[in-house]
Amino acid sequence: MRTLAIAILLVGCGKGDDKPASDKPTDKGSATPVAIDPAKGAPGFERLKVTVDGKPVPMARAFIKRVSPDQWRLQVADNEGSCEELLSGVTNSQKGATSFVTTLRRRLTPDGGDTIAVTDFWTAGHPTEATFTTASIAGPTDKGKKVDLELAKIIDNDKGKVLIAEGAFTALGCGDQPAMDAGIPKDAHVSAASLTVAGKKIELVNAVLHGDELTLSSGPKDCSDVTPWSQVVLLHRVGSWTLSGTWFDKDYQSTDDTLKDLKVTFGAQGSGKDGATMAVTLAGAGKVGGYPVSLDGTIEAIDCPKPKK
Repeated sequence: MRTLAIAILLVGCGKGDDKPASDKPTDKGSATPVAIDPAKGAPGFERLKVTVDGKPVPMARAFIKRVSPDQWRLQVADNEGSCEELLSGVTNSQKGATSFVTTLRRRLTPDGGDTIAVTDFWTAGHPTEATFTTASIAGPTDKGKKVDLELAKIIDNDKGKVLIAEGAFTALGCGDQPAMDAGIPKDAHVSAASLTVAGKKIELVNAVLHGDELTLSSGPKDCSDVTPWSQVVLLHRVGSWTLSGTWFDKDYQSTDDTLKDLKVTFGAQGSGKDGATMAVTLAGAGKVGGYPVSLDGTIEAIDCPKPKK
């Protein structure tokens, strides 16, 4: 009988994290000037208030892309930026321009509530010491769509230069960040399994076995060390469970004793383009780091080979 050490991980690492800005000009085109009313800002930006060292700087353009489900990258500027640049991760800098780039992620609370959190803040091509807050996004960020956003007050201190941003505005949707191959299985593995966290049900897309270690993910996952962005990942390893992913502000852990009612049963073996596979049946409920979780259904897991010595 196979012994199981289960770890549930929510993935929020991934290699797809772009560097949002660069001080070096690129050949990707220059910013198109936009008429700005010094008192009101450009159309669609009248309610967004940005100051630098106390001086108002009216914004004129904003772009947003979807990095992964429930995770976005936003660029706001007075005189630089484009969808092409945001998707590539390299900004064609304009002399004297004011801009910032930030990541927005939906975050889940143990009681089932959720918010969209500002998780980082970049100016002049590097991360800065900002006070992170929350945001709202209305509508899809598909290419060419107008997207209404609102930022709660952000205070950014970049080496003594203080930028404050707060208010509502309209951004241009840029679509999805280009997909990467790293960490993506070669096969589509059959899944009729789900994970419910704090009352939010999400379908499981992939499962991976490394010996007695099991990883369940709402996003793609192969046997490599790379884990693409996922809303939720649940990992069982050496008597403990770990819950992580973009829905969470950190990794949460609980011991097997806390989740003794969770059941994992191994079934038929098989094979495919990703190598050996094994049917896994999931059932039961418990808590991981204060978050109620439950598992249900069956999923085909990739049974990863042992590393060569």
